[in-house]
Amino acid sequence: MKPITFHIFVHDDVTLSDRVLGLQYFKKFTDEISAITGRSFEFNMLRNIPGVTNFKYASQNAQAVADRWMAVAADYRNTHNLGWTRTDRYILVTQGKINDQVLGAALPRQPALIASVSSYQVIAHEVGHSFTATHEDAEIGWNAWGLPCETYVYPEVSKGRANCYRYTPKNREHIVNYLKDAP
Repeated sequence: MKPITFHIFVHDDVTLSDRVLGLQYFKKFTDEISAITGRSFEFNMLRNIPGVTNFKYASQNAQAVADRWMAVAADYRNTHNLGWTRTDRYILVTQGKINDQVLGAALPRQPALIASVSSYQVIAHEVGHSFTATHEDAEIGWNAWGLPCETYVYPEVSKGRANCYRYTPKNREHIVNYLKDAP
């Protein structure tokens, strides 16, 4: 079974180290996806690539930004002869938001996505969307301390709720179903 490959383009405005990004923003959700799909992960952290990691992502039109990022990611993929399959993801990690309302952008079944480090769950949220997880199947849960928490892909981040650091059973099912026929 082919591993899931993340090409992680760290935007020039992100000051976090690769280690911090990996441990605080990727580890928990990728461990969960590995557990439910049986697939391992390959991570390619990429920085300082002119025309890519300095991508202009701030805009009132999130769809236009997502479309432009898809084109940049596809060009990078073509230039470097990389995969563009169900198990390949081209993730632009940004410091800021796309706009006041939008923290990231991803489309179901599409390999290119944008996610801000403004909240720990944004990257997991957008990756989940790209693997067909939905807002409708996300939920508010309770963490080990009895506090309300948001599962990945919950539509609104609230400072009044914790992060559950997990997908719901229904969104896990979406992810498994999307990846089950991939090589």
